Amino acid sequence: MVEDIRFHRLPRRTFVGMGVAGAAALALPVSLRNARAQDVTEVRLTQSPSSPAEQNVMTSLLATFMAQHPDIQVNYEPVTQQYNTKLQTDLAAGTAADVFTFGSLPSPDFIQGGVLAPLNDRMAAAGITTDQFYPGLIAAFQQGEELYGLPKDFSTLGMIYDPAIFATPTDTSTVIGGTPSASPAASPAASPAASPVAGEGLAVPTTWDELRTVATQLRDQTGQAPIVFGPSFDRYIAFLYQGGGSVISEDGTSIVIDTPEALAALDFYHGLYVDGLATTFTEVGAQWPGDAFAKGLASIVFEGPWLIGFMAENAPNKPYGIAEMPAGPAGKATMAFTEAYGLNAASDVQDAAFTLIAWLTGVEGMTQWSTGFGVLPSRPEVAAVYLEQFPEREPFLVGGEYARPWQLGSGGERFNTEANAELQALFAGQQDSATTLANMQARAEEIIRLG
Repeated sequence: MVEDIRFHRLPRRTFVGMGVAGAAALALPVSLRNARAQDVTEVRLTQSPSSPAEQNVMTSLLATFMAQHPDIQVNYEPVTQQYNTKLQTDLAAGTAADVFTFGSLPSPDFIQGGVLAPLNDRMAAAGITTDQFYPGLIAAFQQGEELYGLPKDFSTLGMIYDPAIFATPTDTSTVIGGTPSASPAASPAASPAASPVAGEGLAVPTTWDELRTVATQLRDQTGQAPIVFGPSFDRYIAFLYQGGGSVISEDGTSIVIDTPEALAALDFYHGLYVDGLATTFTEVGAQWPGDAFAKGLASIVFEGPWLIGFMAENAPNKPYGIAEMPAGPAGKATMAFTEAYGLNAASDVQDAAFTLIAWLTGVEGMTQWSTGFGVLPSRPEVAAVYLEQFPEREPFLVGGEYARPWQLGSGGERFNTEANAELQALFAGQQDSATTLANMQARAEEIIRLG
């Protein structure tokens, strides 16, 4: 599954030039051997399951694959802790699995490090084309025209809201749980969302202007900020794209963080906080925005499908709505947080390994995977079957049609850490928006390797 970015901790150094840091966590091999013909090819697969449930679905998925491909035996090696460190250590030592998963953010570093085999020729021979996947997912694993990974699933950002506040949902929004009147997870004094009167008659916002208008009305009625978010680059960047800005120019030759469009986007995002329309999750005593929403301390948060499981476990009786992110001056935009299956360039069983990758990301494999574990399928062809089982996730899946890859070029992981520090300084009142963008531009030019 796509890594839950609520608890994501970035490594201090990217793969390129990284030394072995600390002891790698031991792999926990799971043998999927069956009684088969002796002339079989063994393929090792490693990934980082988020839970025993995900590991079980993957085990079942691989059993189906091997039943259909008796000449290939898959040795599944899930790594439950320190996956990135172990993967990088194994790649450096020449002991990495034939197929491994990797995220969109470090993707350029893996590509430039030469550890991934290019896939274009193998895809062409197998009849696989990039337009069979959501474009924002494919872009995360490309260098030029060459593709180095096939996306296994993804998450997008959406707007999560308290349905007790709004009378008119959008066409694509959905509501999970009971009736709005059953929603309070906190006392009326703790949250504007707990009052059935607050915001009565408001429509779910679909644009920046509507979001600000609704947030202003709720703040004026309750005296509290209805939006909870954080000074985090992986949230601001969605607003950056909505405002017409970017991190890297379209032709990939320059850093373009400090532009008038970016300033307008940051002024809007930070302005919600300055004007008391939003507050940070730490200021309301929550662990992250979803935690604040579950506790009734927020009416609106911007999160992804990972919130669904969190709500089921921590606030099972609280209803909530899911809508697409509000559109900015440049239109709709959201982020595609995704992982891919990569083919180890050093593998000596590349034909069999690619057969596994192609099946896992094909229609049959992806249908079994996405409906079995609930993650968004990276193939639009699977969307209809997926939504029959998970109709409430439609706003997240619709976002895949226009989602931007969560990728910041080679060196992007390190830059993301620096950008977060700049946003924290902005929210702490230590600098203004213009200085924040100027600092980000300078740090990006120093850190991100273009071309």
